[in-house]
Amino acid sequence: MIPGRKLLTAVLLLGVIHPLACAAEPPGLGNRFPLGVYWPWERTAGLAKRNGVDKWDFVERCLDNLKRQGFDAVWAVNLGIPDLPGLAQRMAARDMQLVPALGELHYNVQWRRNNWTYLEKESKRAIAAVGDSPAILAWALCDEPRRNLVDEMETFRQKFASWGARQPAVVVTMWPDSPTYAEQAGFETVCTDLYPFFSRGNPNGPNTPAASRSWYRRQTQATLRAAVKNGRTPWIMPQCFLDIWGPWKYDEQLNAVLLPGSILHWRQPTVGEIRWQVWSAAAAGVKGFFWFVFLPPPQDQPDAKPYVGPTFPPTLAVKEATPVGGPGGLLRPDGSETPECLAAAEAFASIRPLRSLLQDAAPLAEPCGTVSSPGWIGALRNATADRTFAALVNDDTDQQQTLKVTLSKPCRVRDLRSGNWLERSADNTVLVTLGPGDGTFLDVVAAAAE
Repeated sequence: MIPGRKLLTAVLLLGVIHPLACAAEPPGLGNRFPLGVYWPWERTAGLAKRNGVDKWDFVERCLDNLKRQGFDAVWAVNLGIPDLPGLAQRMAARDMQLVPALGELHYNVQWRRNNWTYLEKESKRAIAAVGDSPAILAWALCDEPRRNLVDEMETFRQKFASWGARQPAVVVTMWPDSPTYAEQAGFETVCTDLYPFFSRGNPNGPNTPAASRSWYRRQTQATLRAAVKNGRTPWIMPQCFLDIWGPWKYDEQLNAVLLPGSILHWRQPTVGEIRWQVWSAAAAGVKGFFWFVFLPPPQDQPDAKPYVGPTFPPTLAVKEATPVGGPGGLLRPDGSETPECLAAAEAFASIRPLRSLLQDAAPLAEPCGTVSSPGWIGALRNATADRTFAALVNDDTDQQQTLKVTLSKPCRVRDLRSGNWLERSADNTVLVTLGPGDGTFLDVVAAAAE
């Protein structure tokens, strides 16, 4: 069910990487903070047909809903150059930003590697197709290029700029490769895709909620360290999908159902886990989001053969129809929003007013205090504004929690989401109540400034 992605089925070990001297071009994305989705364009026509509407009518309905929910960017993968002008025009009309990941330019195809004659022709055709469109945020040149392609991708990036691109190029990389692209290529952003929620008992990745959260946080922080060290802007693609190997169908509510003989590889995150992915990444210092994935598959696969192979133990195969709690995307096949989509929109709505503060903020090694379990606390500093603030996350993705924050020194504390000053107790603590997987930022002001 994953469009154009290699499946991550094993834990990879990173070797020692020797960075090359490779400076980025003058920044163009450092002052942008996209709150977007990853749109698999090849699913668009099928979903429009399923719903009995014209493709572009379906696209406009989706864009209107995204705009209404507060999403402002789309990473459109497998988009063809013929459809590029139409999508760019519609997004510009809605003041939304587009990252075209064009099927014609996807570098991770063997015959295209170092085929600069072909790539120059298609790149110039794409650039000409959009002209001066204000919708283009960046151009995605490849989906998950591995470390062995970093030199070729850097060459492509430089050539693409020389061929007339007015906007910078980007790539999305898997977590083992993201530090390499931060260190050895000149892309302004490091965009890593992190999909932590494997099915329970799955030997191919973290398979309990606690293990999944721990893995996501570690890999997010590793990407952040590489990005900050090399002057890159960190973006992330969090998980809102599921992946079934074998037969499955949609039920009457348009959620996926495992059929006998199938195996659930990645599971659909819960509403609390959706919210938690946003706040955990923002608390680490991430400055852009593209949810993977926006559209679900147009058709189910009830007649697919049961899974047989070495990737999973046979005991993971279901013996009877088993609901999995979602359609495999932010939307259902009828185009309606899932609860997960609404949770992502809610989290983005809370972060949006803080983007100007978060944009220039970098993570600090030490937090501003401690927090009671199951909370997590970190600290960010905006040197331009001369402000340090605490990042607080409720790691309980199922229940609301009132967290006790113990400050490192006497301070006044203001919740930046609500704007309210918090009451400080005699023991120099404040209480913060957060919903499942929710988070906030706390402005910490020295008590002497009261």
